[in-house]
Amino acid sequence: MGLKLNLNYEVMTSLYLSVNSDFMFLVMIGPPGAGKGTQAKRLAETLGLSHVSTGEIFRQNISRKTELGLRVKELLEDGTLVPDDLTIELVQDKIDQLVNGSGAIFDGFPRNLEQAKALDDMLLLHDKGVDLAPLINLSDSNIIERLTGRRTDKDTGKIYHLIYDPPPDNANVEQRSDDKRDTVLRRIEDYHQSTVPMLAYYDDRDLLCEIDGDNTIDQVTTALLEVIRGRVFA
Repeated sequence: MGLKLNLNYEVMTSLYLSVNSDFMFLVMIGPPGAGKGTQAKRLAETLGLSHVSTGEIFRQNISRKTELGLRVKELLEDGTLVPDDLTIELVQDKIDQLVNGSGAIFDGFPRNLEQAKALDDMLLLHDKGVDLAPLINLSDSNIIERLTGRRTDKDTGKIYHLIYDPPPDNANVEQRSDDKRDTVLRRIEDYHQSTVPMLAYYDDRDLLCEIDGDNTIDQVTTALLEVIRGRVFA
């Protein structure tokens, strides 16, 4: 299981220099624990894209204790997905802000067919569209191992893993509610019921590309960049 950070920046830079990312829109897909957020951040930084993370949008609302944030907090703690109408409204606002920039990579959105169609409609209003939908694959057993083993330092916010990156003995760690086994199993079930049926929507348009999420973070990033270079800018 690849959790170590050992990014080959020479490889990334050489791939980046051969890619023109102006007005490119990517949809990052994968089950919980596959590393979508990590990869989306790396691609955004490397390709000069805006990183549109529904998780970050939700966290900002939670930290500000907005009415929406309080609703989102309750849903997430219960392992329940945020309703489509709320999510789409938040993403619409973000898209309106960035369409005249250099494009974006969507992380955590869309999660189902309705959201995927809504994203197409939102981008079409600006004469844009999804260019590629990378899918980071990971088995259910590896998802459970990755997520249930995570621990968060209550003082620093640093995330550890009991097997692959154990916390120091004096660390004040806790297991987040959404990393507990029952919640993880529910998130996996939601993924299979809601997101997996959406894959055909992108596959039928030759936008879906599969990446092995069981590789190291470095290998996954390099594979994503190679696919983007070959598929979007061939």
